[in-house]
Amino acid sequence: MRITQIIHIAIEGWGLLFCIVSLITVIMTRYFDRVGSTRLILTVLCSAALMISDATAWICQAAGSGEGVWYTLLKISYFFSFIFGFLLMPLAAEYVSHVIFTRTKGHRIYWNKVEWVIFLIGAILISINEFHPYIYYITEECEILHLPFFHYIPFAVVFAGIFMTLFVAIVYMRFFTNSEKIAIVSFLILPIIGAGLSLVKLAAVVSTIIMIISYEVSYIHHLIRKEKQIADEKIRTFNMQMHPHFIFNTLALIRHLCVHSPDDAVEAINDFSKIMRSTTDYMSSVECIGADRELELVKSYVSLQKKNYGNSMIVEYDIEDTDFDLPPFSIQTLVENAIHHGLKNGKIKGAKLKVSMRTDGEGHIVEVADNGAGFDTSKIEESENSVGIKNTIKRVETMCGGTVELISSPDNGTKVTMSFPAVM
Repeated sequence: MRITQIIHIAIEGWGLLFCIVSLITVIMTRYFDRVGSTRLILTVLCSAALMISDATAWICQAAGSGEGVWYTLLKISYFFSFIFGFLLMPLAAEYVSHVIFTRTKGHRIYWNKVEWVIFLIGAILISINEFHPYIYYITEECEILHLPFFHYIPFAVVFAGIFMTLFVAIVYMRFFTNSEKIAIVSFLILPIIGAGLSLVKLAAVVSTIIMIISYEVSYIHHLIRKEKQIADEKIRTFNMQMHPHFIFNTLALIRHLCVHSPDDAVEAINDFSKIMRSTTDYMSSVECIGADRELELVKSYVSLQKKNYGNSMIVEYDIEDTDFDLPPFSIQTLVENAIHHGLKNGKIKGAKLKVSMRTDGEGHIVEVADNGAGFDTSKIEESENSVGIKNTIKRVETMCGGTVELISSPDNGTKVTMSFPAVM
């Protein structure tokens, strides 16, 4: 085995190791950007397959002779090293296209479709070589001979894909972070350098790894923004829960009950203390809480409200599942919004509120529904009464990766559905 072959095999091995590490890293942070991470994972898998094919080809050249197993394996591995090399271009383009779509808030460009056409052309041209060699030829001694002129075709295909991606990236360069700019520029520079050193495939893999690094840098920035959002939402929620009107009204209720119904006064004090304790605990916590704890808080809040407004409200609980986490005060805020704005503090005739928790096999569902006044959901951004719902939507998405669906119309009540993914 010649020293050149040993060096190439060693380099391919290190490239494969980096691909594995990159793959694990992206999988661990995939919840940051599910679509983008999926496309990066496919790109890394393609890079790993390219490294394996290239390393196998070098090993076969070093160990094989004659038309035996080594010869057949060399033909297969060398062929697929080109296929995976071509495939890297559209996969990388899919990821860059996704980043552009996200940063421009929905602007689609279709150059990635052209990249797939280039890949298809490259795959056809290299496949023809298997039946009628004109790009390269493998001898019985497992030597690869590059045929005159046409052996530049694979490089032309790769560079066509690279330059097209670079051109689009330059047009949208202002939407990329500095680390992403470095990754994209490396996608051009490194393969060109690699071509001069016969390492164009490894250079493409290294460019992919740099793109992974830029993804992880974006992930770190996302975590920083998320922590700031959670801190801001905590302060906002704390201020809402400690609203002076709520405290004064509750104290006035307790004073009234102390005179007219001491037993109810004791119960009201217990409910009020639970709410205050939950509020202060929330300020020292950065995590979602168990659904059972949130449900206990909701029942304490509802109990206070029913003492305040009498039994004119019917509140039902349909609880099948509490084995999940959700943001503190998420259900309570929706219930509060329903009582005060939907049911008009029990003044709606036949006022009814229902809280449901269940699982649908894929995740956990929470519904808060009332038969109250309802409202026009298209005007939620303008409505002062929708602040609690809007904050809840933000916290559900930011803290627990959930989603919120709002269905309402004037005089037809409101139903808010929160969905939380199952923890694997």
